[in-house]
Amino acid sequence: MDNFMSSDKLHDLFYDPVLKQLDFKKLIYYLDYSYQGLILSDRGGRVLYANRALERISGFPISEIIGLTTKEMEKKGILIHNSLKELKKNPLTIAQKLKTGKEVFITSQPILDRNGHIIFYIANYHDLNEINELRQEHQRYKDIDYSELQELRTRFLETDQFISRNYKMKQILEKTIKVAKTEAMVLIRGESGTGKEVIAKTIHKTSNRADKPFIQINCAAIPESLIEAELFGYEKGAFTGASRSKVGLLEMANEGSVLLDEIGDLPLHLQAKLLRVIQTKEFYAVGGNRPKVVDIRFLAATHRDLEGMVKAGEFREDLFYRLNVIPIDIPPLRERKEDIIPFAGHFLDKFNDKYRCRKRFDVMTCRAMENYSWPGNVRQLENFVERMVIMAEGDIIETTLLPEEMKLEREIAGKPVSMEWTPISLREAKERLEKEMIISALQQYKSIREAARHLEIHHSNLVRKIQKYKIEQ
Repeated sequence: MDNFMSSDKLHDLFYDPVLKQLDFKKLIYYLDYSYQGLILSDRGGRVLYANRALERISGFPISEIIGLTTKEMEKKGILIHNSLKELKKNPLTIAQKLKTGKEVFITSQPILDRNGHIIFYIANYHDLNEINELRQEHQRYKDIDYSELQELRTRFLETDQFISRNYKMKQILEKTIKVAKTEAMVLIRGESGTGKEVIAKTIHKTSNRADKPFIQINCAAIPESLIEAELFGYEKGAFTGASRSKVGLLEMANEGSVLLDEIGDLPLHLQAKLLRVIQTKEFYAVGGNRPKVVDIRFLAATHRDLEGMVKAGEFREDLFYRLNVIPIDIPPLRERKEDIIPFAGHFLDKFNDKYRCRKRFDVMTCRAMENYSWPGNVRQLENFVERMVIMAEGDIIETTLLPEEMKLEREIAGKPVSMEWTPISLREAKERLEKEMIISALQQYKSIREAARHLEIHHSNLVRKIQKYKIEQ
């Protein structure tokens, strides 16, 4: 190794018995990984060791300074200027100007043995220009991250229907807002009632078209015989009963956004016409002979397996790939159970305002909601909450009001437990629920750290709770 004096000479300087036991070669190997320059010098200031980072910072080979003192370096012209500034006793600060033109800032302090005698000095070399550049770059990215965070936060607040504690859903929200800044086609997929329409509206509300029309077209709800006329409009006399011209939904959405909901139900012969509109921004009204030009941001949503439909010849492959530029897949509510109670609370506030009441759920009703599979997803949960608000006689929504499918016995810790319960203290009820939520998270996620992130607590706090409740992993 050429970046330190011979191990014998270096070792002889350490008369402390503990230091004599050190493996110096291993120590030097580790010190070479330091990003900051580092040197060791004896009590007379003679350099015993310099790490590789010093070469990068100084710009000259380490071999030129090993064994030299500061004065000897000045004589050789390695140092142009050396100034000692005792800003405080420990560490000493030194500013050096090198022959390479660089200016370095050095902090040095003595290493003492057990008796308080100086063994040698250790110093760190800092390239101030490099540090300033790194700091500026860090601040720049910090400012960018902060700006994006503020924008996401502002837009999140504007999107009051988007409620979630689920990590995947939060990622979907961020993706949604990023996509909204573009004109890219978005295909939103998920089971019925998962919130595909909410995602589409969020894209529109956070896009440059927010003040323009948002038209939602349900391809499954419009009869096949009428859908072409609804989409493209028609001219007077185009068919029997067309006593006057009618503007189609696409023309009404000009400069805005169109959500093609349940796109998988669009008839094949109209898929070709829709593809042409997407590609050319032109279409013909039924019975018309002049093309109409529109500027529309298209979004599509479906609960169907479009890839399977393409293979079966039920959906055009070219249209599928045109729509599927940015896919957004929304998980069902049963896969994000942490969202059930926040949604239920949101809907409870909504219907309390609507029906001018102050209903609230009891603990067991909340537990029943969390353990139900919700095949109809968020839409079913909203309808359920409205029904409970209407049907509850008093202010408390109890388990007696639950529909039959939710009254079935649940299994907790391997034992069937009836929905009937004996009153317990609120503290015990809270602890029971907390324990169940922790067990559920540990089963669902691979690590304590990941489970803690989804439970929105620090992982050390989760470890303490696991120990408190004696949860086996």
